[in-house]
Amino acid sequence: MDDGNRVKRQSAAGDGDDKNALEWTVFTVSLLLVLTILAYLVYEVYAEEPSTPDLVVEYFHDPSEHAPQRYRVVVHNKGGETAEEVLVELALHRGEEELETAELQIAFSPKQSRREGWISFKKSITEADTVIAHVVSYKRP
Repeated sequence: MDDGNRVKRQSAAGDGDDKNALEWTVFTVSLLLVLTILAYLVYEVYAEEPSTPDLVVEYFHDPSEHAPQRYRVVVHNKGGETAEEVLVELALHRGEEELETAELQIAFSPKQSRREGWISFKKSITEADTVIAHVVSYKRP
């Protein structure tokens, strides 16, 4: 056996398999992104104080051709927990008399979210002098 004629063989793993600059750059950026996301999630778990749902109702007269007494209802959950089966009631009042009520049910209102729906009244809103909206009930899932 002649050692001088021996051909160098590279292993299957590729001892000479050097990564180029682009591969190292992609690896570094990916690693930084993953570590940043993990750090953010850990921060959110420890920094956020749990709080109950805080539901705020807004309503706007939003007539259409076929529903002139329609209102758009927006429910904001400004709390730190999801509210389930939210029931909102709008009532038309003239003085102390309640003319009509309508209800809107929202399945889920996650924390720091906004949900909207529409309510239509049978009576003309010109008969009422006040519209009152409030959250009747909700559940914590």
